[in-house]
Amino acid sequence: MARQAKGSARVAHEHELSTMVRRAQGSPRVAAFVAGKGGVGTTSTAAGVALALGTLVPGQVALADTRTGTPSLGRLLGGAAAPDAGAYAAGTVEPAQVAGVAVVDGAPWDTPLGRPTLARVVADLRLDFAYTLLDVGADGSDIGHGALARSDRAVVVTTAAPDAMSAAENTLDRLYKIDRSLAESAVVAVTGVGRLGRLGRRDRRDRLGRWRPNERVVRVPWDDALAENGIVDIERLRRPTRAALLELAACLAEEVPS
Repeated sequence: MARQAKGSARVAHEHELSTMVRRAQGSPRVAAFVAGKGGVGTTSTAAGVALALGTLVPGQVALADTRTGTPSLGRLLGGAAAPDAGAYAAGTVEPAQVAGVAVVDGAPWDTPLGRPTLARVVADLRLDFAYTLLDVGADGSDIGHGALARSDRAVVVTTAAPDAMSAAENTLDRLYKIDRSLAESAVVAVTGVGRLGRLGRRDRRDRLGRWRPNERVVRVPWDDALAENGIVDIERLRRPTRAALLELAACLAEEVPS
């Protein structure tokens, strides 16, 4: 009976989160997925959240890479390469459509993304979509700064490894310098939770606390189907992983205090 009650409570909670996402469509939101260091799963987390949103509000979600020379987001989601940011900003192409998500790839090396083009990409996506997710990654350049400054919400992605968490701290400090409200509403996504050989149970519990009082921490379980360099397919993800992605999606739907 206890297990059945727990399952019912989980289903009710997921229904509540899904309803929150659907109700928030009227107010466009831009969220930046950012990390203090590479290799922590920023791109796969952003892609997973975009797919989770796409199942709830298909056609109302965009995922764009704000960097230069990065692998194709379109291919990561199982389709072909998507139009790059420069071509989209020029108005010559529309985003690729993959699983209910509009996708814009990063700029190629020979035509790097500039601030005016970035501004146009974000403004156009905000105009056309209820949810725009920007894959900023560990980009500490002027372009990365510009992407964060144009976002309503930041998701700081890290693992539980000490160096990654230290880098996440630095990223949170960086957000405070850009926009205090952006920093105070930041969500920390800790990826790879529960992966064998990473951290002992007690050590992991101690390190996955909150950095600051207002921060929300979402733990994303280790999932082979969400690993970097593989196609991200939400149907292949484990239930706990999908639940974590839904929680992150619901965080983006919340109103941020002004």
